[in-house]
Amino acid sequence: MTPPTILGLDPGTRFLGAAVLRGSELLAYGVHTLRNGERPYDLIGEARRIVLGYIERHGPQVVAIEAPYMIATKRAAVLSTVAQELHERSKELGIEVVELSPERARVVVTGNAKATKYEVAQQLAAEGFPELKSLVPKKPTTPALWLTSKERYWLHVFDALVLAEAVAQGIREAEIRVGRADVRGA
Repeated sequence: MTPPTILGLDPGTRFLGAAVLRGSELLAYGVHTLRNGERPYDLIGEARRIVLGYIERHGPQVVAIEAPYMIATKRAAVLSTVAQELHERSKELGIEVVELSPERARVVVTGNAKATKYEVAQQLAAEGFPELKSLVPKKPTTPALWLTSKERYWLHVFDALVLAEAVAQGIREAEIRVGRADVRGA
């Protein structure tokens, strides 16, 4: 039986990371720059158009969205609204939606809830997605300087991919436990 297609989404207020996974095959990925319009719903509409494009092209059965942190700032409020909008549009289309915290996704994939974005990217590129190896930033020689915004850019793809992979691993584990291919769980 064909494994489900999973669309991983890392919503943000500047960038939207996306990764489409079917089994161990990475079908598509990208980082999309969101342009802030005059009103917050301009950004929400742009994110919606991008996600609906992925859904139209790849027909995922599951959408994995990074659950936003609830922080009392304007930016966090917009991010929460973006995540909620993507969640609702996916559900309207009959797609299963799974929201995961970054920590939950990281522990499923790396075994470490406190793994850094850099560590997650390294592990994903080394253990299953070698086509992304060139997108992993080089570790700075002086840790205090860390990564520039250009070097962090592709980490949005890895954030989306770790969500999709965590859901995929949850589905595989549920199939093994129950012994059926139609079980969904993460």
